[in-house]
Amino acid sequence: MLPHQKVFPAISLSLISLAFIFFGATLGGGSAANAGTLPGTVSLRVSTDAAPQNLGVKPVGVIRTGSSSGAASVLCRTVDGTAKAGSDYTAVSQVLHWASGDMTEKYCSVALSDAQPFSGHKTFLVELSAATGAVIGISSSTFTIYGNEAAGFVALSAPTYTIAQNAGSVTVTVDRTGGSTGWAGVAYATANGSATAGTDYTSERGVLSWAGGDMAPKSFTIPISKATPFTGTKTLAVAIADAIDARLGSTNTSAIVTIAGGAATTTGTATLSWTPPTVDTNGSPITNLAGYNLYYGKTSTTMSNVIAVNNPASTSYVIGNLAPGTWYFAIVAYDTQAVESTFSNMVSKTI
Repeated sequence: MLPHQKVFPAISLSLISLAFIFFGATLGGGSAANAGTLPGTVSLRVSTDAAPQNLGVKPVGVIRTGSSSGAASVLCRTVDGTAKAGSDYTAVSQVLHWASGDMTEKYCSVALSDAQPFSGHKTFLVELSAATGAVIGISSSTFTIYGNEAAGFVALSAPTYTIAQNAGSVTVTVDRTGGSTGWAGVAYATANGSATAGTDYTSERGVLSWAGGDMAPKSFTIPISKATPFTGTKTLAVAIADAIDARLGSTNTSAIVTIAGGAATTTGTATLSWTPPTVDTNGSPITNLAGYNLYYGKTSTTMSNVIAVNNPASTSYVIGNLAPGTWYFAIVAYDTQAVESTFSNMVSKTI
């Protein structure tokens, strides 16, 4: 022991006692007691965002986290960068509101414009400010617009398609022209005309896409059903829309598909018979009879079909391939000068 050194009683203080004293002092300061009164946070959902120029309206999400006690609000507005309000997008200055207890995501929506297509990309900012009842978290987001000028156009390869009912399917092709910069896509869908989905064809919808530099035609297939054969034709429509990173062509954004029915067409025949004339209207014997013209049609006033029977000795003729319905018939004789007689009496037959 050194000179003048005193001996002190041993001090025994555990870490647990020290921690209790330390944290007890902190609690005594009152910060924990006030934790329940801390305001919530309103924040942009992301700090960066992007969309193609022709997207239309882009919702920008703003979320409320932490406490939802009390009402809250925040101003959401856009700020020009290389993208300019009025030409590339529509400026936004909107106050978003939350009621007490409301934690749902709110949106300030920005309308993008492709009225002036451009290449590359442009940016603007979405900012939050002037919050009430909450503090602001992520206050600024950089929004990138990708131009579609060099991406080209997409359009259907033809305005009409025709397919037999028993062919099984029809293939519809979409072309990309005028540029191939970057990825591009377009949605397609079918719609009923006189043909009905589920009976005459299978409804189809989806998205076709092209990689950067790809200008090869893309196609989709529409199954055609022969389960219910029909006669005549039926139609359905196909259309493309919502082009992504490309522009729709000025024509051929929709087309009509005509299905030729596979049912056998029922036809019938009509047998006409007559007595050859022997005297003319003056009572004189006919010496120059050359043949007969048989007129027929679907109405009694329009018999536009004609068959020439060039044998004056003929007394009958069978007309075939008559479609279902009522047909009307009359006959005239003609001489060697091709002068016709008046019409005979009219007869009809329903096939």
